[in-house]
Order: sequence, then structure tokens, then C-alpha cells
Amino acid sequence: MQAHRHLAACPFGLDERGNKVEISLLWTSFLIGAQPRQGKTFAARLLGLYGALDPYVKLTVFDGGGKPDWRKFALVADRYAFGLAMTRDGDPAEIVLEGLREIKADVQDRYERLSKLPVDVCPEGKLTREIARDPKYKMPVRIVLLDEFQEYFDLGDISKEIAALLVYLVKVAPAAGVIFVDATQRPSGIGTGQVAQQFISFRDNHQVRFSLRTGSWQVSDLVLGSGAYSEGFDSSTLLPSYKGVGILRGASDVTPTVRTYLADADDAEKILIAARALREAAGTLTGMAAGEDVAKVSRDVLADVRSMFERGENGLQWEDLAERLAGRLPEHYADITAESISAQIRAFGVRSVDVKRSGKALKGAKADDIDAAIDRRKAA
Repeated sequence: MQAHRHLAACPFGLDERGNKVEISLLWTSFLIGAQPRQGKTFAARLLGLYGALDPYVKLTVFDGGGKPDWRKFALVADRYAFGLAMTRDGDPAEIVLEGLREIKADVQDRYERLSKLPVDVCPEGKLTREIARDPKYKMPVRIVLLDEFQEYFDLGDISKEIAALLVYLVKVAPAAGVIFVDATQRPSGIGTGQVAQQFISFRDNHQVRFSLRTGSWQVSDLVLGSGAYSEGFDSSTLLPSYKGVGILRGASDVTPTVRTYLADADDAEKILIAARALREAAGTLTGMAAGEDVAKVSRDVLADVRSMFERGENGLQWEDLAERLAGRLPEHYADITAESISAQIRAFGVRSVDVKRSGKALKGAKADDIDAAIDRRKAA
């Protein structure tokens, strides 16, 4: 149990009096915010590196900014995506979406299985270190690292499902042993409408907050949580030269100013090389780090949509398609919306046309158009 005991008390830095500051990682989520170049990514990466040294912790790393800081996590991460441009691993936005779908399905499965375990094994109905470490349960601790997560809320239609998944997961995943570490330089949010509201909900549902230097007390309050400024905590007062220094709120009964420990690029690479060796020895290297092609486990959305058509149906409205996908394939499409499935299918050249149902015409897809798209793909 040694590694999990360490994971539960991660050394984070020194407070203003030189005392060591540790953070309890399990059962919680972390929001890290700051202006650019104040140490935000390094602080988030520090937590990720610590988790990487436990070979029984499953890592997911998504960096919307595509910076070099996270690239070496490809050595150990079950799933990763860097930036937003297409790579040889696929479309990063699609990798993020599929990854979040998989995590949601895992969380739901964990809760169901945990509820069926004896009280002496699972006394509080949530994941314990013993369960997480026992391979027979297949419920390892997971850490999901999202840097520049605001980028995933500004990708058009696909952001609607990503946003819904993130809000769900930050609320319910921690008790199932899935830890979220999320960093942004734009805590004020982006966009309009439902996605903008979901951004706020996602931001505000983190239990532990760390704010390095911000531009104003209002932004500081967004990172640290409402009421921090009235309590005397304002990260905009930190000096520009205070790299890696921030205010830590929610980790304990006190709210210290902390200078985080520094792991630079060379340190990170050495740690991750060692972390990979630990995983190889323990047999816990999985997913993309193990060379698995995530495209093989991604859903064939065209085939899935075509399978929703029943005999004699020539067309289906987008709303009906979304409802059927969510009902029949909830492990993959539980949060799908009419707008999202429309965008995904139209990307294959399928027309959005009027489809009549009960005398009412709404936009949808024709079965012949979907068949034609499938044929084009085969011929390509």
C-alpha cells in the first residue's frame, strides 16, 4: 500500500514560513489558474509526475495548448492528446471526447460494482486504497490532467458533449477514485449559451484551488472560489517575479501561500522514464503508452447511426437519432445531443434535410445518404 499512501499526501511545496505543504490527492479535484508564465503548468505537472511514480495509477493527459511540457507523458499515459491540430494519433478533440466517454462509463461501472461489495470490503461505498491496488477489482486510481482546458469549450459542436462530460465527471468521479487536475489561464470562461454555463459549472465544482498570480482580484476569486477576496486572499497581489508561487485554498483548514517544488523538463523526463519502467515491471502499462491504437476502440459513428434505423424507415430526425443512440448505446452516447450527432454525421458529407414524423418536419438524415457516406469511406 506504500505507493497509494504516498499518493494521498503529495509534497507540493513550502509555505510562507518554510513549512512543507502536502496535498491529499484522493477523493478530490484541483483547479489551477494563473496568468501565462507564472508556473501554472509546472504546478499541475508536479501532481501528475507524483501520480506517475505509482505504477498502479492510470493517467490521462490532455493539453489543449499543445505545449512541450506534457509531451513526455506519452511514455506512461493510458490516453493523451496534445494541442488541437491533427496528429498521427488522430484528431485530438476526438481523442479527448472518446477518452471522457470511456472515463464516464468506467465511473458509472465502478459505482455499480462498489455498491455490491460487502461492507467490510467497501465500508463507505467508495473506492479504497485496498480495492484500487487489488487487480481482481480492476479499479485503479486514475488521474486526469487537463491543461488549458478552456480550449475544449471552444471547438464548436463537439464542445457541447465534451462540456457535458466534464461537468458530470468533476462532480461525481472523485469518489470513484478518478482525480481531476485542471489548469487554465482563462478562468473567466469563454463562449455563450449552454457551453459557457457548463464552463462555469465545471470551474466552480473543484474542491481544491491553487491560484498563482492573476491580473485582478476578480479573476483571483474565480480561481480560488467565491468569497476568497473577502477573506483576504488575492492572488493579484503576488509579485510578477514570484514564479511558482500561489495561494492554496481548500486543501486544509488553512490557506497558505505556497512556493511549489520545481521539476523542470529534465527532471520530468527522468521521472517519466522511471515511471514507465515501474509500469512495465508491474504489468500496468496500458493504452496509448503501450502502443495501443485508440482508433481501434473508437466508435464507428456512421455505422452506429445506420444501425438506429428500423425496417421501413428512410429517414430519422436528429433528435430521434440522439435519443436512440443514448438509449441503446449509453456507454458511448449517454450525453449525445441532436446538435452533436448532426455535426459528427455532416462531417462525413451527409446532408441535413427535412424529415417528417407525425406530420412535423424537422432536420435529420436519410438512410440512403448515410449508406452513400459509408460506401465513400470504403472506396477511399
